Amino acid sequence: MIRLHLTLESFQSVRFLEGPLPVVELLGALCRLRRDARPAGHFPVRLRPPRPIRPLFDLFSARGEVPDFLVSRRAEIGSALDDLAALPADRVRADLAATFRLKRPAGWLHDLASGSDDARTALVKAVEEGYRGLVEPQWAEIVATAQADLAQRGHIMLRQGVARAIGSVSAGIGQLGNVVEIGSPADRDLPAPHGLDFVPSCLAPETVVIPGGPGEPVTVVYPIPGVSARSGPGRSSGDGLSALVGARRAAILRAAVVPRGTTELAVQAGVSLSSASEHASALRNAGLIMTVRAGRKVLHTATELGASLVRASDARLCDAR
Repeated sequence: MIRLHLTLESFQSVRFLEGPLPVVELLGALCRLRRDARPAGHFPVRLRPPRPIRPLFDLFSARGEVPDFLVSRRAEIGSALDDLAALPADRVRADLAATFRLKRPAGWLHDLASGSDDARTALVKAVEEGYRGLVEPQWAEIVATAQADLAQRGHIMLRQGVARAIGSVSAGIGQLGNVVEIGSPADRDLPAPHGLDFVPSCLAPETVVIPGGPGEPVTVVYPIPGVSARSGPGRSSGDGLSALVGARRAAILRAAVVPRGTTELAVQAGVSLSSASEHASALRNAGLIMTVRAGRKVLHTATELGASLVRASDARLCDAR
């Protein structure tokens, strides 16, 4: 468990940032690729990452941890790369030692810890290539999905307060007095005298806590609930959600667990565009879907209540099988 200790003043500085963070999304994409490598470190041909990106996998320890210096709070990839290039050598060395402990890291990381300019250049290039190849092609969708989630958190904060907004982020995040507790294998206490910044992520597989520097808040990156969920119209006759709202509206609501445009809802639910719009409107009036504009696109996403109904219904379906 990670415990973030707030003061009364810093509790008032809890924010939900615009997000997402490009380097954190990259690390999430790398985690997913590592998970699919079988045996460990050997990727199927279809998943094999480009050669310039492969050195980044050396930065993961056997426990799946990465050095703290790699986890950037920057909202722009250019600024993150500039910070990486300018990091003090002793910070890099200390973070590598903490990550790998007594185990010797890959050869080029040993050079990086020793202050090699070539190794530092290789690191910056690998991070840039990783972002360009794994994250940038889907960046617009990541941003739109994050903005839809943030709109929902803002709605909760406005109606029910900061504490409820924090609790809505994840089942693994809770608050006890002035302490925010985050489920984690690590047992760690962190002061947060300058508040907390919550940032949504589409690709991070779990919550990431980034300690703040002097005068900076602690950053909590949370996976957007439901992003990895699979939606579809084909449900059994024992589907309680269909019994409650009707089969087509249940399909629309399941599709909206991931923020989608009206056309995407129609495709996922297997209905016409006009039908998808009509059902989305009915679900919105019932408080099960919210609709926000992201640029030129209108996105529909399940509210906290709607997502809870989907989870409860699908859990019963799984148990029945």
